[in-house]
Amino acid sequence: MKSSIFLTFILAFFSVGAFAAEVQLPKALLDRHVQACPKFQGEQGSYLTSEVFELPMRSDSSAPAPNKLFVLGCEMYAYNSMAKAYIVDSYGEITDVAVTEVEADGNFTATTSLMGAGYDSAGQELGTFVKGRGIGDCGMTATYKYNIESGRFVLVEQRLKMECDGSDSDWPVVFPKK
Repeated sequence: MKSSIFLTFILAFFSVGAFAAEVQLPKALLDRHVQACPKFQGEQGSYLTSEVFELPMRSDSSAPAPNKLFVLGCEMYAYNSMAKAYIVDSYGEITDVAVTEVEADGNFTATTSLMGAGYDSAGQELGTFVKGRGIGDCGMTATYKYNIESGRFVLVEQRLKMECDGSDSDWPVVFPKK
């Protein structure tokens, strides 16, 4: 299970580069993102990735087109990357994607800073992966499912491994609690 999570994120991360050049960002979105992420270098020549996905529509929707999910690179670190995600509706309204995380002490927090983010269109899932150190034997991984009714991403599973022990096994599930 855990190996497939890592493989999904690795494939998503490396497949983004080829797609990034094709993304056209609405000016209002680009302006908003540059405010949130001053290190973002824009559409041309950016070393940070950009992805856009069409989100599913409610069957009773009167919107002229589906909402779009933009996942835009923000900062690169030694072995982690941070992105911001935005939903842009067919009228150009922009909403920051905020997700829930479970902290080590069991408390819930919300964030718009998505570490190691990737989106799976087929499953309508947004995933995050934070390495505690370079070899990836500790850290946090989470999966969020897109809810068509609310237009938000809902936490479905989070795993947290605090001990960096050289093993990529035994990533305890902290949400949902078993």
